[in-house]
Amino acid sequence: MITGFTISKVEGKIEDAESLAKQRFPRLNINLDNVSAKGEKVNVEYTFVADYYDSEGASAKNIGKITLSGFIEISESKNAIDGIIKKWNDSHTLPVKLAEEVINGLNFRCSATGTLVAYSLGLIPPLVISATKIEEPKGGATTSG
Repeated sequence: MITGFTISKVEGKIEDAESLAKQRFPRLNINLDNVSAKGEKVNVEYTFVADYYDSEGASAKNIGKITLSGFIEISESKNAIDGIIKKWNDSHTLPVKLAEEVINGLNFRCSATGTLVAYSLGLIPPLVISATKIEEPKGGATTSG
């Protein structure tokens, strides 16, 4: 269960103010940078990035970017924590149920904070409307679907 959520760094910048009128919905990316444990707490470090472009495709010109980073604190039993850390060390993924909770929590909080930053810069808000559902594929790696 998520017991703490911290955004420790916020960056926003415009690369090309003249192209703001051509901006498209941002390309969103969430990276889980590191997972560690201390006692009955798991710490998940993350980076949320919204990249803005003037068009779709490989030739799109970058207009701006919003980056939020920080960490999530999760409280679990010792056995659950051992499993989380083992899965992270083996495959750099989280157990599916926890991954869904983390990604949906990040989408909600980072979208809300990112909207304030986007408004200040004249960018489209990086809102994620739907919940993320993750399935464990037959091969064992975690993907979103």
